[in-house]
Amino acid sequence: MKKNHYLLLLLSLFIFSCSNDDDNSSNPTDVNNAIPLSTGNYWVYDVDVAGTTGRDSLYIANDTTINNTTYKKFKTESFPMGFYSMALNNNALRNVDGKLLLSGGIDTGIPEIPLDLTVSDFVIFDPNAATGSILSTFNGQNEQELEGYDISVSYSLTTEAGDNYTSYTTPDGQSYNNVKAVTVKLSLKVVVSIPDIPFPFTILPTQDVLVSTQYYANGIGMVHTTTAMQYELADTFGIELPLPQSLEEHQEEVLSVYSVQ
Repeated sequence: MKKNHYLLLLLSLFIFSCSNDDDNSSNPTDVNNAIPLSTGNYWVYDVDVAGTTGRDSLYIANDTTINNTTYKKFKTESFPMGFYSMALNNNALRNVDGKLLLSGGIDTGIPEIPLDLTVSDFVIFDPNAATGSILSTFNGQNEQELEGYDISVSYSLTTEAGDNYTSYTTPDGQSYNNVKAVTVKLSLKVVVSIPDIPFPFTILPTQDVLVSTQYYANGIGMVHTTTAMQYELADTFGIELPLPQSLEEHQEEVLSVYSVQ
């Protein structure tokens, strides 16, 4: 009898040890409160944008009503550097059964290709979504004039559920429990019409110009974001266009200080 007791004890210790070592798990984690939505909550991020460092201070300013529905309004203390804070700045967020729904105009931080990305209840997080599943998709097309050229920009903005982590460590060595990742992708195609040329041509074939992976810790908020921005224009046959030939930029946003309730 005593021998069986010891065997059960060893088995339970083994199972416990295995569960703690499984940092990247495909099993769902308890992340129903990915961003605590109380007025006054704030998050300060250390930001590195292509080697330039700074800080973004993001906070919940007040309640706001859109179509008779109450949201929380996010703001930053100054103009943000990082994509995550830029995307939430001056926008509204609400929690519906753990899902986070965003409404407002998303700034991609790519000034070379201006876009009007105004979304309504765009899902940026879902605690129950399986890894790899699409949370939301927003497609559209912008027509604009840029320094004498007529430009058509077709876009697709998507959010995709990422991995679940029982424990996740940020680049500064801070560890968090119950973390779920989400990837945001912006795909663009750019067509330009040039005077004296009878047909428009594609200067930017469909490309993922922005890929941002965000890590949310339950009851705390977003703790780490890594963002890659890049594109490569097609051959313009010697025609000088008001767009850089290419873009390549890497960003890191790491939670430094926060206060939530």
